[in-house]
Amino acid sequence: MVEIKVDPNVLAAMQRAFPSPPNSATRQFFRYVAVLKTMLLDSLLRGQTVEELKLNLFSISLHQLANKGGVIGGKDKVRVHKWLKDNNLALVETVKLGTNLTGMVSKVKFTELVSLEMPASTSLLPSVLEDVSATNSMNSPSAQTTADLLDHLYPDFAQCVANQTLDQVFDAVSIDVKSLGNYMQWLRKGANKLSASKRKLYLLQAHVILTVAKDKSGLYYQRKLPSDFGRTYYRGTSVQNVNKELRRAMLGNCWEYDIRSSVVAWKMGFATECISAMNLSGTVRENFKHTLSYLEDKKGLMATLQYLVFSKHSEVPAALQPTLLKQAFTALSFGARKTSRAWMDKNGEWARPAMVEILRVKQERDLFLNDVGVVGFINEQGMLDNYLFSGIKQQRPDLLKLPYLQTQSGNPSKSKCVAFLYQHQETLVMNIVRDAVVAHGKTVLARIHDAIITQERLGPELQNAIEQLMRDETDNCYWRLGATKLKRYALPNSKT
Repeated sequence: MVEIKVDPNVLAAMQRAFPSPPNSATRQFFRYVAVLKTMLLDSLLRGQTVEELKLNLFSISLHQLANKGGVIGGKDKVRVHKWLKDNNLALVETVKLGTNLTGMVSKVKFTELVSLEMPASTSLLPSVLEDVSATNSMNSPSAQTTADLLDHLYPDFAQCVANQTLDQVFDAVSIDVKSLGNYMQWLRKGANKLSASKRKLYLLQAHVILTVAKDKSGLYYQRKLPSDFGRTYYRGTSVQNVNKELRRAMLGNCWEYDIRSSVVAWKMGFATECISAMNLSGTVRENFKHTLSYLEDKKGLMATLQYLVFSKHSEVPAALQPTLLKQAFTALSFGARKTSRAWMDKNGEWARPAMVEILRVKQERDLFLNDVGVVGFINEQGMLDNYLFSGIKQQRPDLLKLPYLQTQSGNPSKSKCVAFLYQHQETLVMNIVRDAVVAHGKTVLARIHDAIITQERLGPELQNAIEQLMRDETDNCYWRLGATKLKRYALPNSKT
């Protein structure tokens, strides 16, 4: 996939400095380069930010590079990473140092002692200076290239097969190889509205999926990465983190069923309890009319807000406006701040509130946040958040001591606690959906947090039955599934 070429003088210097035991310098040098290569590939698969593209930077954990890069020497051993730096032979230069306080890895660039090369079949290294170039040989990578990629992604695959733990470590996704190939061809020849950097990232991700699928009998294996918050993520490129077009290209003809307004629907399940606990008068509808409006007439609400918030001269494309409004509501339901003031985190970096990141034009953001319906929604979500947080304090005070549910100052975080409860409930509810789908003889292709993708259409009767099952087993009458048909990727004027 990617090769790191290092100036021969680096290895020669190590060999002179550490002549014994024989070959130790050579062995440790190549170990260090192999670790660096792995981290570079991981960085590429995650994709580069605009800043990284402009400055040719890569996100790499220097802590892991130093620890995994090996040591060298006799009694007075020294890390290879440190020795290279101390002797002006460093392969990477730190541009922005990461920290475990924020979970951010460092941003680095390669020194003049290093050159990066990628085989012609996978010439996809993102760079603002080069155009997208990929040949048809991408669909038929060399045996060595395939072997290198598989060794990188699945070093323990054979062991998992032998130990019969494959299903415990990985989730396998069936790939529509023809559809994915068509998508890659479109990226190379027809994706004129995408930036060069996005085309290259999508091509790289698609190439990885296609290469694995061709080697693994049409399956792409995603390494599970359980979260403390209850969700299951995947390491590297997965059905969860690719763009929607690539997702439908890799899965082909299928159906996606997602929980509509899932976090808001979940919180509304506690509305009656909240009213009782806070000694409020009136019905659920009277106390939570704005939240119910969001759940019951989301399309109409979004259309009204789009008209009120975005003028005809807005820089935000009309097609993107509903998406931003939806993101804004989701952020508010997870406790996003209404303020637009930035703050400095423990790493000395200025952080901006979620609402500022979503609605970047102040006038549009103010129009949204000052709308009567939005203000009511925020107040109602605040009541539910306070009730849920109070419940944790009374019933599960042990959770408040967990570091990942605390603020940077060490105090319990209300928003993190609510997210913790929600994501565990989300997983439980989606397990109910998955089990019901399988019980009715349908094929589950993938899960994406609050959504499930099936090979076959469930049909209105089965969909309604599963919705009722979700409500009955969780005592929440607000769960509802939405259905979206996904079509395999076909080239223009083609039937395949």
